[in-house]
Amino acid sequence: MKHLNDSELVSCFKQGNSAAFEEIVMRYQAQLYTYILSITKNADASSDILQDVFIRVYKTLSGYNEENKLKNWLFTLTRNITMDYFRKNNAKLLPLESQNDEELSILDTIAASDSQPLDIASANDKSRKINEALEKLSVDERELITLKDSMTFQEIAQMQNKPIGTLLSKFNRALKKLKNILMEYEPEVCNEYMR
Repeated sequence: MKHLNDSELVSCFKQGNSAAFEEIVMRYQAQLYTYILSITKNADASSDILQDVFIRVYKTLSGYNEENKLKNWLFTLTRNITMDYFRKNNAKLLPLESQNDEELSILDTIAASDSQPLDIASANDKSRKINEALEKLSVDERELITLKDSMTFQEIAQMQNKPIGTLLSKFNRALKKLKNILMEYEPEVCNEYMR
């Protein structure tokens, strides 16, 4: 199933092949979890929301319009379910420091890949500093930076139903704000990651 593209997987699922759904989950669960965690800042809530997302995907995938990109549809659905979670639970954003240390963000994963133990510790410290700086951004700014890690601006614009120019402007402001925060508190991390 790994060799199939998203459209082919959806078609297989619609024909009753449950392995196609499993492949969709494997293909997108890490990206969606990272995206949810960037918004909720809560590992348990993020896991619950991700489970709700894939339950909804399973129930509605047969009616999915294959003219749209599956990735955009998944991220849109995930965003909506995450926002519903906040509305239903009057949830507040929690700082990442309240999370379990084994929960790694996408930045942790990138920074720590194929490294020696001391390098991993240093990378995790840098990632923690970046995550702390990201916490100082608004939810919308964090969301945009996190989405950009997995999607193109065109895909994000389509998902959020906003003009691409608006998103580019917001992204550049968010990135500049993140860089200023890092320069103020962690100039060595800023110089390494924000070239």
